Amino acid sequence: MPDNEVLTLDDNDALVIAARNTEQALFDFYGLKAKTHYVTLPGSGIRIRVSEIGSGKPVLIVPGNTGDVFPLASLLARLKGRRIIAINRPGGGLSEGIDHRKLNLREFAVQTITAVLDAFKIDSAPIIAHSIGGHMSLWMAMDKPERVTALTLLGVPGNLISTRPPIALRLLSLPVLNGFLFKLITPKKPDYSFKALSFMGHSAATCAGQPKELADCYYSFQKLPNYRISSLSLIEKTNRLFGFIPEIKITATQLKSVRQPTLFLWGTNDPFGSAETGLQISKNIPSAAFRAIAGVGHLPWLDSPEECGALALDFLSDY
Repeated sequence: MPDNEVLTLDDNDALVIAARNTEQALFDFYGLKAKTHYVTLPGSGIRIRVSEIGSGKPVLIVPGNTGDVFPLASLLARLKGRRIIAINRPGGGLSEGIDHRKLNLREFAVQTITAVLDAFKIDSAPIIAHSIGGHMSLWMAMDKPERVTALTLLGVPGNLISTRPPIALRLLSLPVLNGFLFKLITPKKPDYSFKALSFMGHSAATCAGQPKELADCYYSFQKLPNYRISSLSLIEKTNRLFGFIPEIKITATQLKSVRQPTLFLWGTNDPFGSAETGLQISKNIPSAAFRAIAGVGHLPWLDSPEECGALALDFLSDY
């Protein structure tokens, strides 16, 4: 990985304390008892935060967006009987931040997941991943197949063949303009109406049904000093105005090399790609199953946590 300044966090910073406290409140709401670990990535020296929840056979969680684990809390609460190893990817979840534009994203993603498996002395495990986290997990499955036993991919997993990000995300890929837009859309107080989720295909009922603790988390984590550069640099690295960056695209030929059993949980309202598109994409993976979940958006567990949790547990029961 090229030289890249690590965006550190001060554990005594009031913003860090606030983020930590709001996450704890959200986990308490869902009855989650998490142990916090830190893993230093070899080569880069970036310290990432890992949340360990429950006991049983391990399952790795790779979040989407900037990499925060907290949005997945309602799903994690449904993964009973599994030892959850949830990665807060660099830039999210109180992990140290990074400028994603200055690194090879595929190599860095595989390095991050591998380092966590090594730190927990796990030879291989299934992965549950969301959005760009799913994209990174597919890279891991291709590059280190012996470490990944199965994949459950929630929402459209990044740039696969013909999927495309919504216009709001594409506008955030434009340098200079994205800084202005980021400031404009960052809430000045917690958004208890969850308006932003509606742009991800979620219904008014889903938005209204989210706990205030989740809104508090979104607000406090976005205020962290490493969040803006980590978030915007990842968007710039993966998107452009007319779609995804071609260099990170996973092609049909590449998908055919994925040998692990793979479950796609794809919302019919996901703005990144239709269910019909998803079904056709899934057919490129030899051992893939596809489940279209009616009426749900890009974060399908927010609309249907019980269904997503049950489907994931059932699919991964042998792994």
